[in-house]
Amino acid sequence: MQRIDLKKWIHIVVTVLFFLGAFSLVAGAEEKQALVGKTVNINTASAEEFAKNVPLIDMELAKKIVEYREETGDFQVLQELLQIDGFSRTLLRKIKPFLLLEGLGGDDCTC
Repeated sequence: MQRIDLKKWIHIVVTVLFFLGAFSLVAGAEEKQALVGKTVNINTASAEEFAKNVPLIDMELAKKIVEYREETGDFQVLQELLQIDGFSRTLLRKIKPFLLLEGLGGDDCTC
């Protein structure tokens, strides 16, 4: 049996880790690409649509969004989501690319 010296062993490990990291970056990019164009209109979406299409939104928070909208009317600005228990500025910043703000008539809110 042939022995591999420490430098060669380290080189092999680093090479494998490099390729694993590169693969994960490509997989992450493909995952993001798959989500492009999948926006949810916060004034018309059901709780199921929120939970299915918006990352980081579970069914519990999705139901809170719909309940808030039913109680207060259409959202005028995305920042209104911060009024819902469980929302933070960090969460809003992360999910903002997946949200669309249109009135029920199909017009963009200009508020």
